[in-house]
Amino acid sequence: MLTSFNTMAEDYLPQKVLYHINYDDPKRISATFTNMNNHISEVGEDNLEIKAVVHGPAIKYFMEALDDDAKQTTIDSLRLNDVQFVICGNSLDGFKVTRDDLYEVEAEDVVQAGLPEIVRLQQQGYIYVRP
Repeated sequence: MLTSFNTMAEDYLPQKVLYHINYDDPKRISATFTNMNNHISEVGEDNLEIKAVVHGPAIKYFMEALDDDAKQTTIDSLRLNDVQFVICGNSLDGFKVTRDDLYEVEAEDVVQAGLPEIVRLQQQGYIYVRP
């Protein structure tokens, strides 16, 4: 049985959303990325700003993506929908890697510390989500 829903993209006010990703569970990260895609599909790309702060063991996903086409496609798809991944520099230091050891991470994608960045973004009006 299909259920019909009445909410449409134009029914949503513009949203600024912060996804917090700090877990080492590929299934959970995949589910989070699915949540992000569903969020974009429902609210509309033009009505939504998404930032994903990635720190701790979650950076392994971006390390593995260097050699994993499926992970590259997932990351690229989200980026094409204007999702910005923010990488924690302290986590890079902790794992003894640089941004060059991660898939397509530019210098402007890295902040020194992930948790203060989460607070800063919340102070700028981003709504915190941690699937």
